[in-house]
Amino acid sequence: MVNSNYLERYIITIETLGPLYIGSGHEIGKKEWILNRRDNTAHIIDEIKLFNYLSNNNWLSSFEKFMLSNARGGLFEWAKENKIINDIIHQTSKYSLDCENIVDVNKVRGIQTFIKDGYGKPYIPGSSIKGAIRNVLLSQSIEKDTNSNDDVISALRKPDAGDNKNKLSGEANKLDIKYFRTINREGSKYDDAVNDVMSGIKISDSKPLSFNNLTLCQKIDAKLDGDPGDGLPIFRECIKPETKIEFNLTIDTALFKKDISYIENAVENFLNNYNEEFLLKFKEEIPYYGNVIYLGGGAGYHTKTVTSSLLKNEADKVKIIGNIINNTVSNDKRDEHRHYDDYKLGVSPHIVKLTEYDGELVQMGPCSIKISKL
Repeated sequence: MVNSNYLERYIITIETLGPLYIGSGHEIGKKEWILNRRDNTAHIIDEIKLFNYLSNNNWLSSFEKFMLSNARGGLFEWAKENKIINDIIHQTSKYSLDCENIVDVNKVRGIQTFIKDGYGKPYIPGSSIKGAIRNVLLSQSIEKDTNSNDDVISALRKPDAGDNKNKLSGEANKLDIKYFRTINREGSKYDDAVNDVMSGIKISDSKPLSFNNLTLCQKIDAKLDGDPGDGLPIFRECIKPETKIEFNLTIDTALFKKDISYIENAVENFLNNYNEEFLLKFKEEIPYYGNVIYLGGGAGYHTKTVTSSLLKNEADKVKIIGNIINNTVSNDKRDEHRHYDDYKLGVSPHIVKLTEYDGELVQMGPCSIKISKL
């Protein structure tokens, strides 16, 4: 039973500095959305409403025939052909997204959706915030540790590190045991998950967000010289920049004994390390400083791992990281991406994850973070 005398309560406030994507695992196909070109808005369709509309208006057979015979065509093309775009939009839409940031909307085939709650509203799970905080705290622990992690570093050096047979989960578990599983609960083994100090941190989910907070963004990989290419055919529902979101934070100080300033310091140190080891290698990128944390998908390898912290003092760190990333790429794509040559460029990976917003190329996932006591 938790002793309330040990509980401290806070509010975490994040503000998105770039588009934020937290995926639901679902992709909207070409039958599930329709574009209004006049106002550059994508309307996401309620499939039940669409079926009822098609059935009630004797369009079902025509629609099915069109979709079966047109490999590249979608709901928009069929509705345009039959001059019923406005009817489809007004009678079957679930919600809408602005497409102002998509240069060529004709390239959009599927849309990776933002996570939604049981009522269909976008929100941010508290686990996303906690996972990011856990990662920066682990990085802090590694950098402050006067004892080496030679066994983990040796595993990172292996030729197959990071591939399907050697995903380095054992090494991640070793770090968890060493730095987090230190409670030593009665009757438990030293490495049991019940001994994790992070069990003393509880972060609520955010309140539901408005669909007006969402925008459609394209995945863009920029090279060291700033060249973004033509963008990739991957499109995501993202929370717009300048959106403020709050979470309730409860800390059981009997389990998690660090104070808020320690967390804030860890966030800042992780960011500084990220800038130094990765972002500043890219010609066009302007780094963030202070209490900024990267959240969500598409933010990049170094925002999700502690590899840079582990290898900070290793002369061949870029070569090691390049090999790990290369091993995550399918065999038939390795010569195309050439991460095995990243060490020649001085940074790995040799691309930075961006998207376009308001006419500018911006980073994915940076958020300011503020923790205030209640």
